[in-house]
Amino acid sequence: MAVLRRITRPLLAIPFAIEGVRTLRRPLPLAAGTESWARRLGIPVDDPLPVVKLNAAVQIGAGGLLALGRLPRTSSLVLAASLVPATLAEHAWWKEEDPELRKDQLLEFTQRIGLFGALLLGAADTHGKPSAAYRARTATTRGRKKAHRAAARTGGHVHAAIDTVGSGASAAASGTGRAVHSAAGSARAKLPHR
Repeated sequence: MAVLRRITRPLLAIPFAIEGVRTLRRPLPLAAGTESWARRLGIPVDDPLPVVKLNAAVQIGAGGLLALGRLPRTSSLVLAASLVPATLAEHAWWKEEDPELRKDQLLEFTQRIGLFGALLLGAADTHGKPSAAYRARTATTRGRKKAHRAAARTGGHVHAAIDTVGSGASAAASGTGRAVHSAAGSARAKLPHR
């Protein structure tokens, strides 16, 4: 699996690096679509060019990290998040009137959906190790079992201590009772008889 990861991560990152560079060189076509989507969502964007350039820079940076295998899960999530606005702004196939252009845009859109799915798989890849949630559950279960065993051992010691203290207290009470009884008997013996 390690060899497969070393091959697929750069292959998955290449389209983002290329698109990021292309967008930085020519941001205007994407800026119009970005402004349209921002208006629809109610987000005020005075100048969409910096937003488009920032998204392109994020794609280049996260794509480079993914290609190098550095922070692969995080970079996959960042790329997936950056893919959504770029795809909606650039490949709005439902707006196209020309059937040929519409078909081309739909093809590009579906390819982007495939890339999105691959990035989500990359984000879920734990590199053959258990996930953080699994490790947390396992640690909690182990801790709970250790606590129960310690309580059982301690409970046995506590019961033994209680028994010891109880028998000591009982003996002490019994001894005290005998001593009191004996003292009372001695005191009675010294009293004049009537």
